[in-house]
Amino acid sequence: MPFEGLTAEDFDAFEPSKWSSNAHNLARLEAKLKLSALGKEVSQELAEALAGREMGLSAERPSIFNQHKVRDLTLFFFRGPEARRSLGAILDRAKSIADNVQDPAPHHKHISLASRLDIDGLQVGLWLHRDAWIDWKNLASRINGYGELEKLSRLLGSLPETIRYATGEGIQPDSPPARSVEAQDVVQGLGTAEPWTLFAELIPRGRPDLASGQLVGRVVDVLGSLIPLERFIAWSPENDFHDLKVVIREHKEKVRKPMESLQRGSEVRVMKGLASGRLGIVESIEKRGLVKVRMGPVVLAVKMEDLARP
Repeated sequence: MPFEGLTAEDFDAFEPSKWSSNAHNLARLEAKLKLSALGKEVSQELAEALAGREMGLSAERPSIFNQHKVRDLTLFFFRGPEARRSLGAILDRAKSIADNVQDPAPHHKHISLASRLDIDGLQVGLWLHRDAWIDWKNLASRINGYGELEKLSRLLGSLPETIRYATGEGIQPDSPPARSVEAQDVVQGLGTAEPWTLFAELIPRGRPDLASGQLVGRVVDVLGSLIPLERFIAWSPENDFHDLKVVIREHKEKVRKPMESLQRGSEVRVMKGLASGRLGIVESIEKRGLVKVRMGPVVLAVKMEDLARP
């Protein structure tokens, strides 16, 4: 299905009175399908620049995993499954199991190029959550190197005037242009953002380009202009200013412990299925190789071979 634009109904599906209502799941699903179509066309246009990244979409139904509220829908591009797998356990160390159940959104843990649809419009840009600490701490360490802060300043200064900078829940109409913000101020705000650091363009609802396929080109232009900044910030084995390669290697050795030692109360990670990547506690070990795993108030029966030690 080609992307043909967003309508007023797509934005109205996120009125606060509808956040917790299952009666509006269909309207939100229709908006999600449109975002998916938008994402596929953007992926094709930016295929080379987005190589190694995976496209994802946030949930449209209220559930325990979004505190029974769907405030918005987010289309995001972030590091692929292999890269996420190697970082998953390290990222989860900073949060309790309960916190990971309450906020399992994968794009909260990794720097993302994203488009968020809510009641006010569409925000398109670079999203860095406080929980994506591997990425923002990598930047905080990088700027200590000779000339690195100046490089960050040049990257910010090269951004289009329409891209704004903000910390918090989102870009506001009065958010300053990212190109006018001091690089040192950006870095200092990373660890205290509540919860996002954003470099994004706000396209308010009612703008004509939202309602047609022309939006694809606009999103491509915005995300394309932000890819150099994303690469400068994002941790990778080739951009490792936080000395994580040794930590990852040590963790891989640690998780090779035999699963036969599982017992009630053991901490495990689900590796397959709907709960893939989430942490839990062994509730009981059943016959036929099934393990009951508690994740907050939810208990799932999981095959033992689909579990790993965190």
